[in-house]
Amino acid sequence: MAGETAERVGDWGGGAVWRVTSGSFPSNAWFCEADVPGGGVLIDPGLDGAAIDAALSAHGLRPHQVLCTHGHFDHTAGASWFQTRYGCEVFLHRADSRTMRSSNFLLMALGIPERVTAADVTLVDDGFSVDLPGGPLRFRHTPGHTPGSCVLELGHAWFTGDTLYRRGVGLNALPGEDQDALRASVRGLWPQLTAGRQVYPGHGDPADGESVRTGNQALAAFLGAVTS
Repeated sequence: MAGETAERVGDWGGGAVWRVTSGSFPSNAWFCEADVPGGGVLIDPGLDGAAIDAALSAHGLRPHQVLCTHGHFDHTAGASWFQTRYGCEVFLHRADSRTMRSSNFLLMALGIPERVTAADVTLVDDGFSVDLPGGPLRFRHTPGHTPGSCVLELGHAWFTGDTLYRRGVGLNALPGEDQDALRASVRGLWPQLTAGRQVYPGHGDPADGESVRTGNQALAAFLGAVTS
């Protein structure tokens, strides 16, 4: 999709956070500025890598590495563009390798005409981190939406993919989804959803953690007894 723009929406404590939303199946791609070659890292490169690249390039931004919160096509498909164009290493939790490899099957099942080429990914485990000036970017395994879904922790920012939204619950009745696992994962995150925590989700707008706790009524209902 042409004509996408990058919007500066916050910071993670060591640099700015930018958002690009693109693709026929829109999702958020997040660029985190850091003092590394290329100027930062890209989280969830969306479905249309070329459009995201153009939007970032308009601000002089180019990723050094690409990290994916989970393996669905709307969060990983653009990775191959950045790997081919800039030589970016691409990281994904190993439990979502099969999810990513099934991207074209899922696109076809959903009636979306695009087809994608998978990047050559580095598969990682819970606790894996990429060292950036200002602090590590760490994978926190939060299965449920997919088997390998992760929250990526960087400073006071959480990049939550489809595990946690400002509004709603990350359930789509897709292969690999596990409601009980998602409930357990979100319960594990719940105590750290404070006003000082910034949540950058895979879809929708960012919010501070306290706003998610108090304002996401669908999530509260899903969690049931978790209220504090």
